[in-house]
Amino acid sequence: MASDGNLLILAHGGSWDRRFQISSLAASTAAAGRAVDVALFFAALRAWATGQWDVLNPEAPLQPARLAELGMPPLTTLLEPGRSQGLVRLYACSASLRLCGLDAAATQARVDAILGWQSFSRMIEGARSVVTL
Repeated sequence: MASDGNLLILAHGGSWDRRFQISSLAASTAAAGRAVDVALFFAALRAWATGQWDVLNPEAPLQPARLAELGMPPLTTLLEPGRSQGLVRLYACSASLRLCGLDAAATQARVDAILGWQSFSRMIEGARSVVTL
């Protein structure tokens, strides 16, 4: 389970700009040596669980061609160092999983755990900082 004093990101948005913000914030925090817990809900959970996290589909004024021109790496690569060091942990919301009709076994294979709101409320209480995106 989550460590005290960490950053907790309550991730709801599945649009590219939200996925970028979630990934960048988690990666930057982990690079500074701080633990990051990312709680995935609804659109963010669907994007992660279905392998769509890296899809370059920004909304205007950003364009996929501009991101490609800038050499934008896949968002999951931003998270890989922190995940491999155990500093970035991803959690699926059990209610969001059911409401979105996601396969529990497939989702479990992509996250550290599937949790409910009692667990998330304890994580919120123990976190140093909480951000909702």
